[in-house]
Amino acid sequence: MQQDSSAGSSQSSLSDASGPAEFTPHNNSQTCPTRGELSSAERLLQDFDLSVCADADSRPSCTPTPDALNPCEDVMSRAFLRVLVWLVSLVAISANLLVLLILLSCQQKLSVTRFLMGHLAFADGCMGTYLLLIASVDFYTRSHYHRYAVVWQTGSGCSLAGVLSVFASELSVYTLTSISVQRWHAIFNAMRPHRKMRLRHAAALMLIGWLLCITAAVLPLVGVNTYQRVSICLPMDTKSSAARAYLVSVLTANLVAFMVVCLCYLHIYCMVHNSQHASSRSDNSMAKRMAALIFTNFLCLAPVCFYGLSAAFNHPLMTFTDSKVLLVLFYPLNSCVHPFFYAILTKAFHRDTLMLLSRMGLCQRQAHLYRSRLFNVSPHIYRRSPPR
Repeated sequence: MQQDSSAGSSQSSLSDASGPAEFTPHNNSQTCPTRGELSSAERLLQDFDLSVCADADSRPSCTPTPDALNPCEDVMSRAFLRVLVWLVSLVAISANLLVLLILLSCQQKLSVTRFLMGHLAFADGCMGTYLLLIASVDFYTRSHYHRYAVVWQTGSGCSLAGVLSVFASELSVYTLTSISVQRWHAIFNAMRPHRKMRLRHAAALMLIGWLLCITAAVLPLVGVNTYQRVSICLPMDTKSSAARAYLVSVLTANLVAFMVVCLCYLHIYCMVHNSQHASSRSDNSMAKRMAALIFTNFLCLAPVCFYGLSAAFNHPLMTFTDSKVLLVLFYPLNSCVHPFFYAILTKAFHRDTLMLLSRMGLCQRQAHLYRSRLFNVSPHIYRRSPPR
């Protein structure tokens, strides 16, 4: 009876009005009109949805609702993060591209060290590419990310960024561990050259590493975890047992790799300071840098691993907004540090750069002096190209 009287009063008010019919909203009414009770003027309003009138207190619901991993904020929620992500990405890409350029243009025989350095530079360059992609998305969606969140996180772009991130980080950790083991093996067997690691051994080692890293990067795409959970496209889902097991396995492997690196450099330090063990000055110089290398690796891996493991066991140490500082600043830190510690700051890299510039017609005098000094000190290091 109440619905009939309301409908009748509504029709009479519309019929008695002179001129064009005036639309009276029904959202505040206790009853909802049927489709037949609406006038022609009301039917013209295409955005009128009768479903919201099911209850007087009902409101339109928005999905997905914000949660701990998807707060209502931009990809880079803080101004200093926006600056850092561009800076870190550009430094990582440019420095590692420089290392790859020098390594690929070098005319010397490919050694195990150069082979591993090339893989490390490639992995760190991929990490820089991931950061550049995230920075670009943040720049494009700034202040309006809520309009693009579903499209971005469920699209192929986020999946590509996630694969790049996991593959690059795991390949970098694996290659760094291989370099540490190779240096330890070379110094430990300095008096036994027949036990030296050959290039074929390093190639087999890196083939295994590539397969493992590709598998780790692809598993979230097949449902073990997911890259769609957060805006920066990292596998941070902890709802299922498989997702938690994946996260714990990856982070634990990183911690084990860090411990192996520490043990290798610690033993190297003990060997080069042992007068009874044969070691060269270059080994001693490399051992002096181990403290900085271990510190940067700890600064990169430890905070991310501890946060990830605490989140996997449903006891996160910080909010996702605060964790972006770790995931954007500390997580890719090694991608900027590695090319300097392992390549750009070494004498071998300076020599290769000078030789490349001399072939381009630059620094001819310096290259000639360096080549002469190199032949006088250690003629086996530099191999002259055969005359054409």
